Amino acid sequence: MIPCPSCGKELKIITTTYDVPFFGKVLLTSLSCDCGFKHADSIVCNLKDPVRFKIKINSGNLFTKVIRSTSGTIRIPEIGVDVEPGPASQAFITNLEGILDRIAGIVESAKRWNAEDDEKVERCNWILDRIRKTIEGEDELTLILEDPFGNSLIISDKAFKEKMSEEEASTLKTGMTVFELTGLSDEELERIR
Repeated sequence: MIPCPSCGKELKIITTTYDVPFFGKVLLTSLSCDCGFKHADSIVCNLKDPVRFKIKINSGNLFTKVIRSTSGTIRIPEIGVDVEPGPASQAFITNLEGILDRIAGIVESAKRWNAEDDEKVERCNWILDRIRKTIEGEDELTLILEDPFGNSLIISDKAFKEKMSEEEASTLKTGMTVFELTGLSDEELERIR
């Protein structure tokens, strides 16, 4: 029995695998409770080579599809934005404009939280202005999408794709929670395996 985090009752769990274009085999899970709690997730079952995509964002390619897996990191270096995966990270499919909209929403929230700090508000306004100008065709930003498991993708002939080295990939966050057993002898570790 897995208890509901909201009310403690037993969760209903549904799992299935599905073959998804560009991802391969994906494990889909759905958790729900009579109290209204719901959570769905998808886990890509295949691991591929670490990959990095780069594309210039401009008003002419805002509808370019972006597939970000739970382990994908998004960077827009011109405005100093890094969106890294965490333990609750979820995969999504959107387009370049959708990425900019998500980032703008986060920056708007940061601006409200820091309303008393003129320097931070000014920085937020500058980022929002760069995003607006890019969408309107007055500016251009670079989107970098990195994935240590190779499950993220930008679907465009204009996107530059390269395999990342294992060393580069090892510096990326994966969104996975990893437990490491320490203080055990080799014999004890062998018994666990």
